[in-house]
Amino acid sequence: MTLVINNDMVAEVLTMQDTIDVLEQAYADLAEKEAICRLRIDIQIPTSEGKVYQWGTMEGGSTKGYFAIRMKSDVTYETVIDGNRTHQKYCSEPGLFCGLILLTSIETGEPLAFINDGVLQHMRVGADGGIGVKYLSREDSEVVCMLGSGGMARSYMDAFMCVRDIKKLQVYSPTKENRETYAEEMRAKWDIEVIACENEEQAYEGADISAGCSR
Repeated sequence: MTLVINNDMVAEVLTMQDTIDVLEQAYADLAEKEAICRLRIDIQIPTSEGKVYQWGTMEGGSTKGYFAIRMKSDVTYETVIDGNRTHQKYCSEPGLFCGLILLTSIETGEPLAFINDGVLQHMRVGADGGIGVKYLSREDSEVVCMLGSGGMARSYMDAFMCVRDIKKLQVYSPTKENRETYAEEMRAKWDIEVIACENEEQAYEGADISAGCSR
């Protein structure tokens, strides 16, 4: 029977530490030729409103028995916020997005699940950042510079806290309200010092780890 798994179900069972562990194994499988993947390919078509429709897919599988294809459907455009040019995207209306994963069995070929990718994708990207910090930053790293205050900035901090003892977060994003809301949220969630910075330079100052999260 094919399962239909929504974002709430994914959030209930998947932890950031689990995601980091699974991704590390997947990268090892790629190196050992036990897994294969194709990078994302995007198709873009101009819309009648002067924006751009973008369809993207990527897929991969392994000898452990599974194959998956991820599909994304977005309308994209650029805008200027506080003098900064930003790239925006949505599906149907701003604030909504469309991403789906089809999981199949390599042993039988049957579809095993359709999965909403909203939570899963944030976990995967955040975990990638955590793996980078785990292997590339000093073990005593304590201060994070975060450029961006959206969903990915939240996922990155979840991952960073799994691999390092973070004591301070310095965040900058173009919209003051967004960065201040993010700072307040991270302060409450992690009980660390968080500064909402007025510019990029302030966010970089004294940081051990720098992360760019534009989504």
